[in-house]
Amino acid sequence: MSRGHIRKQGEGSWEIKFDLGRDPMTGKRLTRYLTFRGTKRAAEAELTRLLSRRDDGVHVDPTKMNLGEYLHHWLTANIERRVAARTAHRHRGIVEKNIIPRLGNIPLRKLTAVHIEAFEADLQREGRVNGKGGLSAQTVKHVHRTLSQALRHAVRQNVLVKNPAEAVQPPRPEDREIVILSKPEIGTILSAAQGTELFVPILVGVTTGVRRGELLALRWSDLDLDAGYLIVNQALEQVGRKITFKPPKNKKSRRKVTLPDTTTKALRQYRKTQAEERLRMGLPAAARTLVFSRPNGEPLDPDAVSKAFKRIVSTAKVTPISLHGLRHTHISHLLMDGVHAKVVSERAGHSTVAFTLSRYAAYIPNLQQDAAERVDAALRDVLK
Repeated sequence: MSRGHIRKQGEGSWEIKFDLGRDPMTGKRLTRYLTFRGTKRAAEAELTRLLSRRDDGVHVDPTKMNLGEYLHHWLTANIERRVAARTAHRHRGIVEKNIIPRLGNIPLRKLTAVHIEAFEADLQREGRVNGKGGLSAQTVKHVHRTLSQALRHAVRQNVLVKNPAEAVQPPRPEDREIVILSKPEIGTILSAAQGTELFVPILVGVTTGVRRGELLALRWSDLDLDAGYLIVNQALEQVGRKITFKPPKNKKSRRKVTLPDTTTKALRQYRKTQAEERLRMGLPAAARTLVFSRPNGEPLDPDAVSKAFKRIVSTAKVTPISLHGLRHTHISHLLMDGVHAKVVSERAGHSTVAFTLSRYAAYIPNLQQDAAERVDAALRDVLK
C-alpha cells in the first residue's frame, strides 16, 4: 500500500495525501487529504503517525471519522476540484477558523442538531478569532451553509443517514442597504480621479456596471470601440497572492454591454497613450493584452485597486462606497431612469430578472406611481 506523500501548499502549509485502502462496499480506493501547518519535518512526522493509524485500521471506515477529518476530506475530494478557487478558499477558511476548533473532535455520526445550534449561538456571542465579541448574523449564516453543505455531502456518500444541520434555523441577517452615488456625486468622483490611473477604470465601471473582476480582466480584443460595446468573456480572481482568470460568474454574465460615447472616447485615448508608453518601454505585443494592467502588462492587484478607489472617494468627499458600489450605482440609476428591468438585468449579467427586481426594488419608484395613476384613472371612469 502507498506510503503517501506531502506537498507544499504555501508558507508553513502542507498537503498530506495517503491511501486508506479500498472501500469494502464499493471496492473503490479511498484517498485521504489533510492540510497541515508547521515545518516540513513536522508534516512528515504527521504523515508517519497517520500511516500508523491507517495500518491499525483506524481510517479504513469513513463512518468512524470525526467531523474535522470529514470536513478536510470534503474540502479536498469534493469542493476544491469542483468549485471556483476563491469559493473553495472561502469554505476552507470557514472550516479551519470557525468549525473545526469548536466541533472538529465530535464523531461525525454523533453530531446532532443540538450541537450545531449551540455552536452557532456561541459564534454570535463570542465567535471572533481574536476573542473580542461575536460574529455577525451574516457571517454565522455563511458558517451554517458551509457546514450544512458538507453534511449533505456525507448523506450522499451514505456516511450519514440525515443532515442534522437541516433541523437548525440559522440567524436571519438584516438586508444590507445598497449604497450608491447620486448623479452629481458621479461627476464629483470622476473629477477627483481625473489625471490618475483610475479615471478610465472608474468611468468604465460606472457607465457599464461590470463587476470588479470583469473590469480588471477586460482585454482590448473584448472591446469594439467602433461599434461602441464591450463583451464580458472572463473575470479576474485573486486567492491569497495568486491571480488567475476564470469564466464569468454564470451563463448570463457572459454578455455584450454597450458603451456611451464619453466612455468610448476615453478608451480610445487611453489605448493610444498606453500603446505609446509600452512601445517606449520595449514591451512585446503579448503585454498589451489587458486594458487595465501594470506597466509591464501584468494583471492589477484587485485589492490594491479597491484601496486606491477608497482613497479617491475620501478625497472627493462623496458618499462612502466600495468599487463594487459603482456597479450598484449604474444599475440603480438605470432603473430610476425608467429603463426596462429586463434590459437592466441583461446589462448587469444577473441570472434572472426576478433577482434584479428584488435586489433593487427600492430604486423603481415609477412603477408604484404608474400603478396609482392607473387605479385613479380606472376609478374616474367608473364614477363617470
